Amino acid sequence: MIRRAKPLLGTLVEIAIVPDNKTTSDLNTQQCNAAIMAAFSRIESISQQLSFHQLESQLTQLNRSPGQWCAFSRDGIRILHLSRVLGRLTDNRFNCTVGGELVNSGALPHLVEHTFLPQGTWQDIQLSHQYAKLSRPVLVTLDGIAKGFAVDMAVSTLKRYGVKHGWVNAGGDLKVFGSVELPVKQRTANGLSEPTLLINSALASSQVSNCFDKDYPAQIIANNELNTQWTTPTVISVQAKYAWRADALTKVAAMLPKQSYHLIDKLCGKVIQF
Repeated sequence: MIRRAKPLLGTLVEIAIVPDNKTTSDLNTQQCNAAIMAAFSRIESISQQLSFHQLESQLTQLNRSPGQWCAFSRDGIRILHLSRVLGRLTDNRFNCTVGGELVNSGALPHLVEHTFLPQGTWQDIQLSHQYAKLSRPVLVTLDGIAKGFAVDMAVSTLKRYGVKHGWVNAGGDLKVFGSVELPVKQRTANGLSEPTLLINSALASSQVSNCFDKDYPAQIIANNELNTQWTTPTVISVQAKYAWRADALTKVAAMLPKQSYHLIDKLCGKVIQF
């Protein structure tokens, strides 16, 4: 097995390639390293294009130019499209237009000069070919889906290089592919849970609380009007075929009472209880 790690996406990203003992067509070490470097490069490109923190990113240019069409990469358009679809299907429980609220709380940097709304809806994002436009002065943040998407694209890159088995782990977003059976534990306030096996699927975990903690600015903050069950910080994990879906659905689950988790099932995800 070959494993490499690199700081990306605000965390330490690990990529592992597992040899196939059933065949003699495995890649050599040089080929594996080339595949891993290409996967890291794909992640880095997505991060640079869609970062809320970088002044020159495509996302920041969109946020700074409400009402104007802004050019976007293919990856950026795909993520914005997925975000719009999830916003519509979840009655805006998945909402990538909450950047204004997070800026006001200090969780995200203030990089725009105009007055902005605390949050909007998926309908505020308009798409046309390789361009995007905001119909109102909202601030889009893709932190709730882009990391998972980057993990999926890294796996796709590995496969294009001929890799058949392995995983990509970006902190709370993990995707396992091929015949790998990877034991996964969830870190909780009381330590580590018992492991569960992840096979040919993705798993994402997010922390949710009904209050803001400056030490964990990336956590989900549940709206008390929608959800009052999170009296203590809790980790929610969702399993799905794709990491972008698992990543996004953790945010949806945070806004649902537990008796309504059937909505996650309808969206092709599964809440995992460790």
